[in-house]
Amino acid sequence: MRAAGMRIAMTGATGFVGGHLTAQLRAMGHDVTPLARHAAPAEIFDALIHAGWGLANPEANVASSMRLLGAAKAAGIQRIVFISSLSAFEGCGSRYGAAKLAVEKAVAAIEGCSVRLGFVCDDSGRGLSGSLKKLARLPVIPLPGGGKQNLFTIQAEDLAPAFLKILEHGDRDPVNLAHPEPVSLASMMRTFARRQGTRAVFLPVPWRILWAPLRAAEGAGLELKFRSDSLVSLMNQDPAPDFRRLTEWGIMLHGFRSL
Repeated sequence: MRAAGMRIAMTGATGFVGGHLTAQLRAMGHDVTPLARHAAPAEIFDALIHAGWGLANPEANVASSMRLLGAAKAAGIQRIVFISSLSAFEGCGSRYGAAKLAVEKAVAAIEGCSVRLGFVCDDSGRGLSGSLKKLARLPVIPLPGGGKQNLFTIQAEDLAPAFLKILEHGDRDPVNLAHPEPVSLASMMRTFARRQGTRAVFLPVPWRILWAPLRAAEGAGLELKFRSDSLVSLMNQDPAPDFRRLTEWGIMLHGFRSL
């Protein structure tokens, strides 16, 4: 794999993660071509990064991903990387995680690499971190499950350097990509509140109490920024991900910024 000047096809290039990757890779001298996740690559690329994913219907993503992977393999793309999630593991509780896991298996079958991405943090209001920042502006901030669950984070600026290492070394086994030191949801929410100057009361609540109205709103056809299945994913991360390959491949990541 060439160190510079690669031609990379990218699905989800305007999304939260894909947008960061596209901008960073281009700044590092690589040619990134946005690709619809239902489209077949019409050119020869050095690599495909499949970052496109819709949240409304996880199962539909599986079907479109299968078509994309088959087309990429037929087009002779040698390096295929699928952006999965730490919510995807055997026994995971969310539809999102189960759908990602299904695509992971298809990626492995064509000798691609799946990246189980941790909780991506940046300074914007986008992504799941952006949704939690908005929640942290409230005077009373609910902590589902008491906020005790650990999250493994990655700073957005670390994405492209890490993915270039993965393109170089990646294998068929999923790679966990996040800083090995976890941060609890409660600590993260307190940090977001403090950064925004919010004087809040933190209220531990059973997560299903929050899930029920989200699910009801979705059933009524409302478009939500934070979905019921996103809450299930938040509550059901891989409890003990293995990060040894990050050290083996020389991938260095920043930890969660608490200040």
